[in-house]
Order: sequence, then C-alpha cells, then structure tokens
Amino acid sequence: MRLNSFACDGWPLEKRRGEIMELTEKQKALLQNLKELLVYGNNELAKVGLKRKRTSLKKRLLFFMMGATQSYAESILKIITPTQEHPAIYDKPALVLLRSLTENFININYIHACNTQANAAIYQIHYLQDTVKFANRYKCLMLKYPKSQYPDWDLTFGFVDNDPRNIKKPADWDKFIKKLERQILSNQRRYKLSPKSELPSIEKRCVETDNYLKAKGKLNPGNSLEKLYVTYYPYFSGIAHLTAPGLNTFIKSMPDGSLTADIDAPATEIETIVPVTYPLYFSILKFFLQRFNVYNNKDIKKYSSLSKTMRF
Repeated sequence: MRLNSFACDGWPLEKRRGEIMELTEKQKALLQNLKELLVYGNNELAKVGLKRKRTSLKKRLLFFMMGATQSYAESILKIITPTQEHPAIYDKPALVLLRSLTENFININYIHACNTQANAAIYQIHYLQDTVKFANRYKCLMLKYPKSQYPDWDLTFGFVDNDPRNIKKPADWDKFIKKLERQILSNQRRYKLSPKSELPSIEKRCVETDNYLKAKGKLNPGNSLEKLYVTYYPYFSGIAHLTAPGLNTFIKSMPDGSLTADIDAPATEIETIVPVTYPLYFSILKFFLQRFNVYNNKDIKKYSSLSKTMRF
C-alpha cells in the first residue's frame, strides 16, 4: 500500500486534492467558535509571566499544564478542519488528543484537591520515581543481554559517540539511580511526604479529588471526576492504546459485505468533537486565568455562554 496513491474508502488521494469537504453552517460555526476561543486563550497565556523563585509548585505546574492544553487543543482544531491541502477530518487522532486533555484536566484537579503543596509535590516527584523505574529496567536489560555475548545490541545509553557521561555497563546505572533516590527523598522531606508516597492511579486520583470536594460539600454530577472517568474516559482510551475495542473503531463494513479501514471521518464528527473540546479547554483556561489573577469576566463572558451550550 503506497500512501501517495491510497486513501480510505478506495478514494485515491490524487482525486481528492483540491476538493474541500462541504460543511453545514452549524459545523462552520463550531469550528469558528473553537478557533476564536483558542486565539483568545493563546493571547491571554502570552500575557502571563512566571517568576520561578516566587511561584508555588502548584502554580508552576498549572502554568505548563495550560501550555500543554493550548498546544493539544490547537492540534485538535487543525486535524478536524478540512482545507484544500488537507481535505480530510481525522476524528480518531483527535480523540487521542482529547484523552490527553482529559488526563491533564484530572491532574490539575487532583493537584488542587488539597490545601497544601502535597499533591503537587507527589505529581512532580513521580517524574523522578518513574525515571528510577526506567533506569532499573534498562539495567536489567543490560544484564540480560551483556555486550560480551550480544555485541550487536549496542545498549549504551546516553549521548552520542564516546561521551564520558554515557552508561555503558549495568553497574554504571547505580550512581545515577542513587542520585535520583536522594533527590526523591529530599523533595519528600521538603513537602513533608511519606518516603512511600507515590502518585495514585488515574482512577484513584479521580476518587481522591471527589472525596475532597465531598468533604467541602461541593461535589455534584457536573464536577465529579469519578463520574467522568467511568462514563467518558474509556471511550477514547482504547483508541489511544489501540486495544481491541480501539482497533474496532477503524473497521467499516461495505455494502457488499467486505471490510475496509475507516480512516477519514465525515463532517458530522465536527459536531461530536468540538462540543467536547470547547468546554474542556474553556474549563482549564478559566481556572488558569483565575489562579493567575488575570481573569476578566467581561472579556470571557462570550466564551462562557457558548461553553454552557455544549455538552461535556
């Protein structure tokens, strides 16, 4: 199969170039509304500076989480907007990005589901803990396939050529791992965490956040992360990992009974993806602007009203 001569449903790409998918007025309006919100959010984000030494860990994480949200949301808009050079809509890759946005949304809520910096620290330290796990796995792989017996494997880890920082043998990992473990312990002590503290699974993060809201009498169906996780998250989790349910979304039955790969999406998918992306992005943006004290109710009112008309 050559990509330059094939597209889904048997349409040669040569025939489709120059053709723009016809959209309804509703679909055009959805794309335009999302574009305007993203432009507004990008402009607001550009106004916010980050003072490293005077900013709490919560706010530092939120700043970069908002940056990731902006990047992912703009990417979603691009791949579901048909143009002359890009005539298709790719709904499934958009759902993969939506999965990441949803995880980002869950993590932001988890980090702020306490009155201290504890959850933010647990989230941040997880990066170091995960690196330790990676280092131990890599060390085990080196032990399993030693260079003396498997010279072609070339498991040297690090930089190019003969950089002195390269890790060439299993024992070289020990110093690296001990350094990380000291950093982990230091951060745990700084934020008064247990040495056994670890980032909970995404499901447990949802439950912990709900418990925090419930204790404050603020939990409702609209802000329950556990409800979000159970009823919404699995839909595109399979697509992201391409498990059997995810792969099944690419199967399309033809009138003659044969099967084909369902790669492109019809324009109607705009009506599914935008109403989810818009309020999800808006919710994160609103929280970000409020936390950084740049929220302007008058400027954001238009986007707030539109967000309420869409389901998330």
